[in-house]
Amino acid sequence: MTSIDNIKVILLFSLIFSTIIFIPIIANLMSKRKANGNFFEKYYLADRNVSGIVLAITLMSTYGSASTFLSGPGIAYKLGFGWVLLAVIQVTAGYFVLLVLARKFKSVTSKIKSITITDYLKHRYNSKYLSYISTIAMILFLLAAMSGQWIGGAKLLSALTGISYHYGIVIISILILFCVVLGGMKSVLITDMIQGIIMIFATLVLFVSILKYAGGLDNIVNSLYNQNPNFLSPYGSTGTLTSLYVSSFWVLVGVGLVGLPQIAINSMIYKNNRSLKQSIIVGSIVIFIVMFGVHFIGVMSRGIFSDITDYDSVVPIVSMRILPWYLISIVLAAPMAAIITTVNTQFLIISSALVKDTLFNLSVVKNKIKTNKIPMFVYIVNVLIILFVVLISLNPPGLIVEINLFAFGGLEATFLWPILLGLYWKKAEKYGAYSSIIIGITSYIIFKKIYKVTLVEPVVLSLILSLIAFVIISNIMSSKYFIKNK
Repeated sequence: MTSIDNIKVILLFSLIFSTIIFIPIIANLMSKRKANGNFFEKYYLADRNVSGIVLAITLMSTYGSASTFLSGPGIAYKLGFGWVLLAVIQVTAGYFVLLVLARKFKSVTSKIKSITITDYLKHRYNSKYLSYISTIAMILFLLAAMSGQWIGGAKLLSALTGISYHYGIVIISILILFCVVLGGMKSVLITDMIQGIIMIFATLVLFVSILKYAGGLDNIVNSLYNQNPNFLSPYGSTGTLTSLYVSSFWVLVGVGLVGLPQIAINSMIYKNNRSLKQSIIVGSIVIFIVMFGVHFIGVMSRGIFSDITDYDSVVPIVSMRILPWYLISIVLAAPMAAIITTVNTQFLIISSALVKDTLFNLSVVKNKIKTNKIPMFVYIVNVLIILFVVLISLNPPGLIVEINLFAFGGLEATFLWPILLGLYWKKAEKYGAYSSIIIGITSYIIFKKIYKVTLVEPVVLSLILSLIAFVIISNIMSSKYFIKNK
């Protein structure tokens, strides 16, 4: 690609994201003219009035992240078709979360006027201390997840424009500032919708372009076989993707997603049952296109270019080698879109946990901030969150996917059973929830970072232990309460 083409790519890329930034800003200014009602409900939940198609694409674009478009294809490039098999279970993510969680969760949270996940936990278990513990865990793990997105965005900008990684961090921060900090959930939904469409289109374009460049799938498969026959094996090029490990990984990226606050929040904002059914159908289709497509692209890239060593940069490198300049801009807008849409929701979750669940529970804050000053207070807190994430992103610790999956597991170990059993099990009570969260987080960190478990995803063991603790303690405490009041 010539230097002229490179300038064209950067200009078109900039135009795409300038448009993405300004559309929600304009829409937000227009909506302020008609604004009435609760600021928190409008800012964090978009008035619980989201259509099915918007929710479906938002769910996909929220779930799709830097690891989806950067590290995911990179690991598929390294391990082969086995990683595609492992990743494809994510197709059921939207279907499972919305089917299991949405209707019941929306009903309960609407009745109690819950704005956040910890609002729900506080009400369900009648314990403000449980909400404090869960808020702290949520903030810590989501900050780790957000830093992974910042790192991915900075690496992408660095590969695309040649700027330094640190300048990339600054640009990402400015994009997030305009896309979400000043607009809230309504701005997020608009940007997610636009960027979700970009992600779908880019996946299809790159998929078809690689096939055409290689001269068909047969040539790619033959090349993979000649490099290493295990690229075609379900166990991966290194033989590490055993049936046990793949099954446990499916828990992390399938069943466990019910415990992710940034996914669960989607179950609180849909308009009606018709919207819910729409989102389940459309969501499953668009998640399949993106999740299957990008990982398959990673394997196919190995078949035509075997010299890539930076696995996080497989998609940018391949795009710049085979696509015309105008398609490069669109395709590379997809991982950036995935990054921003993921950060959007994660950011709002952290902001709501910090502002609504923590600071506004302190009388010194609540009594001093007048109603008309709440928006400005929220914006200031949001800017401080951005500055903190910038600081922890300056020295990237490893592959983006590792950061992302660590955060996923930590959040699932914290929230899965308190949310799910709180909805569907009458005996679920606060001490059971306490024990579940403490044992879940502690065991997960031990299995993941100290005494490393590799045969299965550590979160599976943590979820088993936390479930046992939840059930035993809840039954004991329920029995004591029954005997006391008999």
